[in-house]
Amino acid sequence: MPTTLEPGTLEVIASTPTVLRALTASLPDAIIEARNGEGWSARDIVAHLLDRWPSQRTRVHKMLAEANPIILDEPEVAGLEASGLRQRPLTWLLDEFDRVRAVEAATFRALTASDLGRPGQHSVAGPITIAELLNHVAYHDLIHVQQIAGTLALVPNTGRGAFGMF
Repeated sequence: MPTTLEPGTLEVIASTPTVLRALTASLPDAIIEARNGEGWSARDIVAHLLDRWPSQRTRVHKMLAEANPIILDEPEVAGLEASGLRQRPLTWLLDEFDRVRAVEAATFRALTASDLGRPGQHSVAGPITIAELLNHVAYHDLIHVQQIAGTLALVPNTGRGAFGMF
């Protein structure tokens, strides 16, 4: 099991709120609220990332505090619906995501090699380490940044005319 962070993992985790703000903050609602093929808007995806963060943070702290704890899988869509975050304005979501991510940045940078190797048992994935969990958080952030960019592209794509062939 990996016990080290991949290059850039903590930087991705720390910078994702800034990246999301740069991608979305100045855009009109027509683009922010456009739904992709899965029915999600860019605002919904930001809400999802904000909703998942407390769980990911708690998992790291549980693995630091307990010996090989059970880490339960959680239904992401149901959690988002229950959170009420989907109804929040984008500016609030961006501000809150920036705030909560900043709180943990120093904590994660201070993790030692021993800390990163601490194990847990995910209820679906099986044995995991803190390093794997943090690498997954960075991956999860980036796939959703990619998803947001694709969703934002849907509106201008409709006006591309003949350029749609490219």
